[in-house]
Amino acid sequence: MQVSINVQDDLYKRFVESGADIQTKFNEYLLTLLDNKDSYLNSKQFQEDKIYFNDALNEIDNGNDKPLNQKEYDKEMNEFLKTL
Repeated sequence: MQVSINVQDDLYKRFVESGADIQTKFNEYLLTLLDNKDSYLNSKQFQEDKIYFNDALNEIDNGNDKPLNQKEYDKEMNEFLKTL
């Protein structure tokens, strides 16, 4: 597959002058992006976050809790921002 990207002329010139292989570097960069995404999805933090949000959703579904409406949310966020 062929992909086109726009690179600033001066940056392209510097890259070419460095002798680096653009194709290889671009592929490495794409793999890094994928690895970063996968690393979170496979992390302990993701598992903890997933449990937290599933528990919160279950509390709402069971009627034990309710989501805030926009006015309540705005009020709580404004109060929180004052504490920062």
